Amino acid sequence: MDGSLISPLLILTLWLLTSFVLFNIGKYITKKYPATPTVWWATLILSGLPILPIGANSEVGAIPKVLLEFGGYVEQKQQQAGQISAQNMQFSFDVLFYIAVVLYFVVVIHKLSRFYSSWRNMHRLLMTSKPFEQSTTPTLCVAVPITCSPFVFGLLDSKIILPNYFSQLSPEQQHTLLCHEATHIHHKDHIALLIWSVLRCLFWFNPFIKKMEKGFIHAMELRCDLKTVRDCDINKKDYATTLMAVLKRSVATRSMPNTANFSSDALSLEDYKLRFQQIIQPQSNKPVYLLALLLLITCSLGVANIKARPVLYADLDRWHNPLSDFVISSYYGHISEFRQLKPHGGIDLVAPVGTPVMAVLGGVVIVADASTLSPNLGNVVLLQHENGYQSLYAHLDTITVTQGMRIKGGNEIGTLGASGRVTGAHLHFELLYQEQRVNPLGILELK
Repeated sequence: MDGSLISPLLILTLWLLTSFVLFNIGKYITKKYPATPTVWWATLILSGLPILPIGANSEVGAIPKVLLEFGGYVEQKQQQAGQISAQNMQFSFDVLFYIAVVLYFVVVIHKLSRFYSSWRNMHRLLMTSKPFEQSTTPTLCVAVPITCSPFVFGLLDSKIILPNYFSQLSPEQQHTLLCHEATHIHHKDHIALLIWSVLRCLFWFNPFIKKMEKGFIHAMELRCDLKTVRDCDINKKDYATTLMAVLKRSVATRSMPNTANFSSDALSLEDYKLRFQQIIQPQSNKPVYLLALLLLITCSLGVANIKARPVLYADLDRWHNPLSDFVISSYYGHISEFRQLKPHGGIDLVAPVGTPVMAVLGGVVIVADASTLSPNLGNVVLLQHENGYQSLYAHLDTITVTQGMRIKGGNEIGTLGASGRVTGAHLHFELLYQEQRVNPLGILELK
C-alpha cells in the first residue's frame, strides 16, 4: 500500500486505540470521583499526545551495506512483476486518500453548519425574551416563551435563560436555579461545552470524543451541584426537590444544545440517579493518585509513539524531483552488459551538465565526496531521511553540501555531471528503505 495512505491510517488507528484506552480509564476514575470534569479534559488532551510528531529522530547516518558491496551494484533478489503493479496501484491509493479527505471536510462543514444554525436560532429566540426583574444574581437573566431547563448562553455577554414556567416556581426554587447557573458561569462551563461541541464536529470520526464529552457533561453537572449546595448554603434535600421539579417540567422537551443546563439530554436516567446520590451523599473529589496513573499510562503510550514514529510518519513530507527537467535513460532493475548483467540499482536521469540536483526529501548528509563509496559512482551524495529512507545521487559534477549538513527537501546538493564510470553525463539516483534498494518510481512521481 502507498505510504501516503497507510501512514494516516496507522496514525488514525493509534489515536482511536489511545482514545479507547484513556476513555475507559476516565470512566474508572469518575466512578470513584464522579464530580471531576478535569479528568475528561485530561483524557482528551492526553489521547492526542502519543500521535504528535515528536520523539527520537531516526536519522542514524549509517551507510547501507548494499552500497559497499562490489561497487554498489550487487542487488537483492527482485520481483519485477511486483514493481509494475505497485506503480499502477499508487494512483488508486492516491485517489482513495483524496476521496477520504474530501469526505472528511464535507462532513465537518455539514456538522459545523448545523452547529452555527442552532446558534443563530438561539439568537433569534433571545429577541423574544424579556428581562427577569426578580433575579438574585448579578448576571442578566431573561425569560423566553419556551418550556426548557434554565441554561446559560453567550460568550462575553453570558445570560441566564429562564423558561416560561420559571415565575411559577417558589422563590426558594428560583434562587436555587439561579445559583446553579451562576456556578456554571463562574467555572466557564458554557464555554467549555462550546469547545467540546466544536471538537465533536471536527473529529466526528472518533466516537470516543463524543463519549468523553458526555462524561464531561455528567461530571460538570455533579461539580456544579456540589458547589452550588456548598457555596450558596442550600439545603441538600431542597436542592434535590428543585432538580426533580425541573426534570418533571422539562421531560417532554429537549434541552438547548451546546448550553450549560440544569438538566441535559446528554444525561441518562442512571446519570440523574447518581446525581441525586451525590447531592445527598457526596464522595471525595481528589483523585490525585488516579490522575497520576492516567499520566503514567499516557507516557507509556508516548514512548510507544516514539518507537513507532518512523512507520507512522513515513511519507508525510512532500517528495521532490531530483531534477527539474530530464529524460529517464535507464530504469530500476534493468540488466545490461555494462553492469556485468547485474540489475540496475536505481534510475538514470539525463540532463545537461551543470543542471542543479535537488534533495528529494529533507535530511542529513551522510556522504559528500568521491572516495567513501565505489569510485565507479564518482562524486556522490548520500542523504539520510527520516523513517528509514535514504537517497543517493551519483556521477555529480560538483557537490554543494558537506557531510553532517541538514538540508530541506528541494534544496540543491550539487550539479549533474559525468564523474566516475559512465558512458555519458547523467544522474544516477537510488532510493533505499531500511538499507535495501527500492524502485524510486514507486515513491516519486518523476515527470
